[in-house]
Amino acid sequence: MDKISCIVPAYNEEKRIGNVLKILESHPLVDELIVINDGSVDNTEKIIRKFSCRVISFKKNKGKSYAVAKGIAIAKNNIIMLVDSDLEGLKKRNISDLILPVKNEEADITISIRKNSIIIYRLLGLDFVSGDRVFRKNLIKNLEEIKKLPGYGLECFLNEIIIKKRLRLNIVNWKNVVAPGKHAKIGFFKGMLKEIPMIKQIIKTVGAYKMFNQSFKMLALKVN
Repeated sequence: MDKISCIVPAYNEEKRIGNVLKILESHPLVDELIVINDGSVDNTEKIIRKFSCRVISFKKNKGKSYAVAKGIAIAKNNIIMLVDSDLEGLKKRNISDLILPVKNEEADITISIRKNSIIIYRLLGLDFVSGDRVFRKNLIKNLEEIKKLPGYGLECFLNEIIIKKRLRLNIVNWKNVVAPGKHAKIGFFKGMLKEIPMIKQIIKTVGAYKMFNQSFKMLALKVN
């Protein structure tokens, strides 16, 4: 049977990552848990080490795309699950809902949409930059290409694969899960300034037009 390797990239998430790993560590569908400490300077690694998981630690921050590529490279199993480290309100049922459509071959990829995804995404029914996804490992042919992406370019890169290959997409509504924005973590003004590089990196990966066009093309591939 197909088994699941879950990859959790983390950067300075000492306040939230423990609750996320608690859910994943004990979940019956998660066979391997890999956590990448991406150069955190807080107590993130100390917390990670309390859990039964494989740990990769970088001395310096390399960005989410690089971290995830390293995790996929060492993953033992056929199905990859990506889960963000800052989620609040996460339950075991959310993880099951994300895994089962792919595991049962009802979809090729699943993507979460969270309670606090921005309103336009909730109206569309798709958060195209959501970091919580499940897909088969053979979907990605060149991990070196992912390593070279801008730090926040990973999701848009994966979206292009979904569209090109016309993959069956299942969008999983996590009505109880919140992913705090940067303004909630480091303050409103600092947080807003941190959002600007993220948007620039996404645009750099696929271009401004494709960034919005992806959503509509992906919605046409929904199977749920």
